[in-house]
Amino acid sequence: MKKIISCLVAVCMAAMSFVTVHCEDNIKVILDGKTLEFDVQPQIIDERTLVPMRVIFEALGADVEWEEETQTINARRSDTDLFYISMRVGDKTIHKESVKANLPTSNDIELDVPPMIIDGRTLVPVRAVSECFGCKVEWDGESQTVIIESNSDNNTDTDVPTPSPTETPVNSVNTIEYNADNEQYASYMKEFKILDAVKNSDGNYDITYTLQTYLEGRGLVVVEFRCLDENGSEVDRFGGAFQGTDYTWSAQEAKTTISGKTTRIELVIEK
Repeated sequence: MKKIISCLVAVCMAAMSFVTVHCEDNIKVILDGKTLEFDVQPQIIDERTLVPMRVIFEALGADVEWEEETQTINARRSDTDLFYISMRVGDKTIHKESVKANLPTSNDIELDVPPMIIDGRTLVPVRAVSECFGCKVEWDGESQTVIIESNSDNNTDTDVPTPSPTETPVNSVNTIEYNADNEQYASYMKEFKILDAVKNSDGNYDITYTLQTYLEGRGLVVVEFRCLDENGSEVDRFGGAFQGTDYTWSAQEAKTTISGKTTRIELVIEK
């Protein structure tokens, strides 16, 4: 009997400890300058912030449905483009579909922490969900605040290097076009820019470029681009491994040499 009582006491103490850890997480979420209100407090689990699903989806303008039998979350937003995502409690994969210019695409995004049910509410990873809908997400560790900007295209990131007028090369970078369409399908990279493109003595381009990378959980982000000529044929490839960061995008700069036949560059991604 004493052993049973001891075990019960240990279990109760462990449960109390678990609750205490979550109650200490005083996390705020701000979307476009407005603080979101939750009936269940957002939680930090394994260094990832999770929030109640319905509040975050509706704040992002998405319709959300809950399938009780399979514990699946389906969310859809219709605006200029159509976005649809699906995730399941305990599953570390988000399935995302989108349509842009009548071109349907889909891909799966891996998570470090899956959706969970806590205090009777389903919580989802706020960064992954927000970025699926094209938002910019940052983390202020000092104030324990998640900052979401839903119209990231209009944001100016001062961390991204930009050339001054005196740095304009003799061979203008305008001779090489960048097709940014594929960036919408990449959760790990955005805002590729060519800063400098000068033809060398071999007739090829020496280019300097920048981009921004992110990888939940940190680690190396592998980015690859294809170079196309005026006929749309692939004439070269380039890229590299960059350090991804948590909660904020990281500006990267690199140099390489590509074929002098290049007229257009585009991101390589599996759709």
